[in-house]
Amino acid sequence: MADFEQYPFGPGPQGALADAYAVRRDKDPLGTVRLPSGCTAYLTTTYEDTLAVLGDPRFGSDINRPGSPTMFSGFSLFNTPGMLATMDPPEHTRLRRLLSGVFTPRQVNAWRPRLRALTAELIDALPAEFDFVRDFAFPLPVQVICDVMGVPGIDTGRVRAWSDAMLSTSSLSEEEQLGAAMEFHAYIAELIAEHRDKPGDGLLATMIQARDGEDRLSEEELVTNTLILFLAGHETTGTALSRSLLRLLEPRTGYQRLVEEPGLIEGTVEELLRLELVGDSPFLRVARQDVELPSGTVREGEAVIPGVSSANVDPSAFPDPDTLRPERQTAHLSFGRGAHFCLGANLARMELQETLGVLTARQPNLRLAGRADDVPWTDGILTVRPAKLLVRKD
Repeated sequence: MADFEQYPFGPGPQGALADAYAVRRDKDPLGTVRLPSGCTAYLTTTYEDTLAVLGDPRFGSDINRPGSPTMFSGFSLFNTPGMLATMDPPEHTRLRRLLSGVFTPRQVNAWRPRLRALTAELIDALPAEFDFVRDFAFPLPVQVICDVMGVPGIDTGRVRAWSDAMLSTSSLSEEEQLGAAMEFHAYIAELIAEHRDKPGDGLLATMIQARDGEDRLSEEELVTNTLILFLAGHETTGTALSRSLLRLLEPRTGYQRLVEEPGLIEGTVEELLRLELVGDSPFLRVARQDVELPSGTVREGEAVIPGVSSANVDPSAFPDPDTLRPERQTAHLSFGRGAHFCLGANLARMELQETLGVLTARQPNLRLAGRADDVPWTDGILTVRPAKLLVRKD
């Protein structure tokens, strides 16, 4: 095997995880890769190594420190200052504490009835044949995040365009990506300014009013983390819904089983979160001292990419890993571990659970309108999903 392979690998056929992960897991589980920035990093491919990196505080997430290896050179969404995912204590601890009440299980459960109603309204209004990606998978989470944030009437077309630009890996120049980010940033800043005068009762108002003693979120922290919530709230959820439905409908036995046994939805969602997080991670961790992992040593100052997608299909942790088994006990790593465990995990789970519950109850005969092999897939952006997914609901 070559000392370096260019990373990201990109998806395999029909959005599958690149074969390179399985090869490395077998022959070189903690091998090195070359990044778009020109830096090198270790890539974990096993469950044990990935879990260890995610949960070990000796690995830092702040790649903006002078001299730290970076994934991308120049501007990138993933080296934006003030983003929780790329912060270390004490700054990370402080910001996380201020945001800790955002997505509690109690708050998320209170949104379930509204999500059920939105899902039912949307699916019932669609024609017999429709594009699930364009007409459902993205409009629904956009409406949900607007409701949750308390900002009705946002310009969804522009938000989608800015999101696509900021997540692009090939089609846009760095200047174009930076321009999109600046426009999105300015748009979010205007939303926040409007809500200072009329705060309402949504999540944005909660963030504006968040306090920890005398501490509060700065303007830049508000804008950056609101922008990230909008990105994650519609892009990742829309991608997960699109990928999940295709898996359940091809073969259709997966969907039919949920129609007949709705009690399996919760376990099925966990398996979909494990299997359909297919893609290459844009995040690095940097060793702040020498760290011994199960597959080798990472020296101080060296970078590691936690290969979550690969870990989620490691046969040593998930026997018969490509099969969807609602009864599995091993926990996937899709939301991370430790201090950087995803703040929106409760909301993401709830959206998938309620959406599948409504779809299977109201549309028990939903099926693909064509062949799965003919489904086109996205290219040139970090989120890997069907570009179009025609389904029939009669």
